[in-house]
Amino acid sequence: MNDGPISVRIDPLLAEIVPRFLQRCRQTVVEFQDAVRSADFTGARRIGHALHGTASSFGFDEMAEIGKEIEQAARACDTGTLKALAERLDTHVARVRPVFD
Repeated sequence: MNDGPISVRIDPLLAEIVPRFLQRCRQTVVEFQDAVRSADFTGARRIGHALHGTASSFGFDEMAEIGKEIEQAARACDTGTLKALAERLDTHVARVRPVFD
């Protein structure tokens, strides 16, 4: 498994707002981990839904897919999958690097 950065090509027009989005994603990871720990499936579903939409609109396709999977697992009240997704999201957000071109 590769532990290096995940480079994602992003439209240069978004260069000013993407760093704030990624900072917010780091906060989202913590909020999602808290929701999973407390079995807050509604909160987890909302987080997944929002992440899916916003990550997709910025061009972070893999992060958007994680958001979609979070939303689905939360609807199913699947704690095991949500725990795995919390770890996956944390790792992904830590490694993702925007490349503006």
